[in-house]
Amino acid sequence: MNILLEIQSHLAHLSQNERKVGDYILQAPESVITLSTQEIAKNSGVSPATVIRFVKSMGLDGVPHLKQLLSIWRANSQSETDFQELRPNEAVDSIKSKLKARINHMTELVNEHLLNESLLKVAQLIEESQLVFIFGIGASHLVAQDLTQKLNRLGKTVICEDNTHSAAVILTNNHQKKLFIAISDRGESREVLEMLSLAKEQNILSIAITGKADSSLAKQVDYPLISISGENFQFRQAATISMMAQIYLVDLLFYVYVSQNFVRSQESIIASLNAINKLEKK
Repeated sequence: MNILLEIQSHLAHLSQNERKVGDYILQAPESVITLSTQEIAKNSGVSPATVIRFVKSMGLDGVPHLKQLLSIWRANSQSETDFQELRPNEAVDSIKSKLKARINHMTELVNEHLLNESLLKVAQLIEESQLVFIFGIGASHLVAQDLTQKLNRLGKTVICEDNTHSAAVILTNNHQKKLFIAISDRGESREVLEMLSLAKEQNILSIAITGKADSSLAKQVDYPLISISGENFQFRQAATISMMAQIYLVDLLFYVYVSQNFVRSQESIIASLNAINKLEKK
């Protein structure tokens, strides 16, 4: 865990005084390692009790745990600027460093919050289904297409849609054993929730790939897979890290499925590659 990125991603959800503690730590992370709780409080302009509340809000076991994570951050030689916002005319190497730090932080968060049992169960449901229907819009549709291609190569029949009318027709008129997979980072997309509602009306088991465990989507599906990204750039229109988190989760699901169905998956992948090679030779 990159503790500085973790603190920054939580700032907006903290109380005003707790935010003062977070701001101080971000400004002087190395100094905090050697300070007492009272000294951190004094430098932050708050009470020691507020420092304790801040640590609890961060999900840490206490101030010593905070210092331990800061020590790990320092030992890994991570730059203090990696958690800062993009700046005008910033050096390319600095941008590379920031994105690398965020990607590493993202994979740690996904691994930490994604339950192994959930991945195994979803892999089993994919294997048992006759038709996998995947729905996502915007950037999430790109992730849906990636998952579709991967499962197609494994011999699964998969349909990927971002059009609600086409999706509604397929969900209601096809009588194969279906599995519905909804992809939405925030989990509040109206179109995605409408398709989920339709799937539930048809008694189709549902999966969600979403970055928010408390979202409407995560709460309504049968099996949520949480792709926490920790993305906190002010300029996140491209949803770079959140999309990478979804793709990383898709890769994990793909490899878990392959591992659990190894012989048949291997045969399907080889058959797919042979078919592609024949087309390329023509």
